[in-house]
Amino acid sequence: MRKLHSKNSIFLMEIILNVLLFSVLLTIGLQFFVKAHRLTEKTTELHQAVSSCESAASVFQSGDGTLASLLETYHYSVNLHDRVVIYLDSSFNACPKKSAAYTITAALDRNGKRNSLSAVNLTCSTTEGMSLYSLRACHFPE
Repeated sequence: MRKLHSKNSIFLMEIILNVLLFSVLLTIGLQFFVKAHRLTEKTTELHQAVSSCESAASVFQSGDGTLASLLETYHYSVNLHDRVVIYLDSSFNACPKKSAAYTITAALDRNGKRNSLSAVNLTCSTTEGMSLYSLRACHFPE
């Protein structure tokens, strides 16, 4: 009878150790997957910011070298003299200011105006002010 009791306690100790080991490995694995998910979200956000800035740069380059083409294309944009602010929602689509999650600020570069060359600095940022991506675009007159 004594041998049976000894085998049961060893078996119970083995199960407890297996559960503890499994719990530790599960915790480490979950942290790994959460970090991978966060990196994926940040990468997606950066990719969308780059695409949005490139789209705005293309609009500027195909225009007349002023910010008027941006104002015509992005209907919810705001003209602030030599700057245009374009409001984007969480899917990076143009939207009104009240539902904006991101902004693209297009500022004319007065130093870049040589030989009738127009330049604009585009910056995509969150509404909290964290800059995601910046781009400089030039308009070459024909």
